[in-house]
Amino acid sequence: MPHPDSFIEQIERLDPWPLLAALVVGGLIGFEREIHGRPAGLRTHMLVCLASAVLIQASRVIPTGVPAQGDPFRIVMDPNRLAAGIVTGIGFLGAATVIRAGDIVRGITTGATVWAVAGLGIVVGQGEYALALVASVIILLLLSVVDRFSRGIAPVIYRRLIVRGERSELTHLAEKVDSILKSHRIRVQDLSGTRGPAELPFELVFHIRCRNVKQAPEMLELIAGQKGVSSVAWSEISH
Repeated sequence: MPHPDSFIEQIERLDPWPLLAALVVGGLIGFEREIHGRPAGLRTHMLVCLASAVLIQASRVIPTGVPAQGDPFRIVMDPNRLAAGIVTGIGFLGAATVIRAGDIVRGITTGATVWAVAGLGIVVGQGEYALALVASVIILLLLSVVDRFSRGIAPVIYRRLIVRGERSELTHLAEKVDSILKSHRIRVQDLSGTRGPAELPFELVFHIRCRNVKQAPEMLELIAGQKGVSSVAWSEISH
């Protein structure tokens, strides 16, 4: 079995450039996440990129070869298999950055950048600095330029509109609320409700689909002003 080099020999052949490049690449992307207040920021991205580069570098410098005469052992380090393990393992760290509150999910992009930084560390560890630099620039452009573009897109959102009122106005209010929603281009996906004893108010639940997240105040004001309405609520739909 081949003997490891001495510490002095390891220092002499150490190439610090992949490690420094990994810190720079991970730091660039981590800084962008840090200024946006994400849970995985500068230090996390730098550590992930550095660790990936270190592992790939180690797999390249650990001695391999034909065993000595009569030696049944042989060390074989495959950087490709190690890279696959890094990409798989880092997924758990990326998943930890994803937070869900109601129907709003935060941290998916940060999880993707953590995974991407691990890939950049692998590329740097292989010595492909130009590829790592170009990929880093592309990632930064995606995080900045595309982010501004995506903010102009009005996504479809789903909400629950709950209307309570006098029992005698049940049918009239159901039709009136439906008409108000349609006039504001809000689609009713489903309508359900409860009707108890005469002394208790009825409850209508409209499951709606819209694109304007700022419609809630206007809708609440319009519907609350209808005859027979005692209360109105606009809420997220929890999945």
